[in-house]
Amino acid sequence: MPIDTILAVDDDEPILALYRRIFHPPDPGALDILGLGVESASLPPLDCRTYSDPLKLVDDYRREYAKGLRARVCILDILMPQQNGLVTARQLREIDPDIELVVCTADPGTVPLAVSAELGSGVFFVRKPPHSDEFALMVHALVRSWNERRKLRRRTLMLRRRAETMRQQTAFLESLLESVPDLIFMKDARGIFTTCNKAFARFARRTPESIVGGTDCDFLPPGSCRLYLEQDIEVLDSGRAITRREWVDHPDGGKCLLETVKSPVFSKNGECIGLIGIARDITNREQAG
Repeated sequence: MPIDTILAVDDDEPILALYRRIFHPPDPGALDILGLGVESASLPPLDCRTYSDPLKLVDDYRREYAKGLRARVCILDILMPQQNGLVTARQLREIDPDIELVVCTADPGTVPLAVSAELGSGVFFVRKPPHSDEFALMVHALVRSWNERRKLRRRTLMLRRRAETMRQQTAFLESLLESVPDLIFMKDARGIFTTCNKAFARFARRTPESIVGGTDCDFLPPGSCRLYLEQDIEVLDSGRAITRREWVDHPDGGKCLLETVKSPVFSKNGECIGLIGIARDITNREQAG
């Protein structure tokens, strides 16, 4: 697993050395601040990249960010000769709006007010020099929070893409259903209509909305309803398609011969979960033959 990266900038080298010791010490036991044992140190090491020059930090991070590299947290001082921490924080946020900012300052009174007023919420403050254990826990908590947010965003993006793909597939299937003159419908294993095209609805003298959610018995005489139910059961029980022909009343008057193919629909687990039916008017073909 790659080591999470954090940044730190301060014109005081002993403070930078302290950060390096806290987050990536040479002794793994130093990370075990909860006393869990070296084999299962309570905190993983962090790639703590330290800078004494905030201008170089900003330039380096701008290049890294353009390559897709992301730092989780930046720890920064406020009073630095090259550039104050407030300007540095603003520049980092312009590069990477998601980076967590921790201001380590010897003036915990007025500095937080000024920084918060400039940058808004999401900036954390600690007294300088920080208490090692508490500081380590705080930064690691921010790193975990950053990682969880990234995971959530990736999952949200994936779900949005999947939803868009499904929307496009649904639109394609709906267009396909309406582009053919055949009567098409689908039922679940209980015999309830889950979809139908407009041609089927017109033949039944109904609207698609009034058919979906109902059964054959909602708009057919008992005899026909019983016949179609027997056919459905045959398809569902056997798991095989059947073809039937029958003379029925045409909506425009008279009789027509319908050839209906009912095929089972299976889930990914191989369970028969419904059926699809396609009926075609073959009256002319029958009369010509």
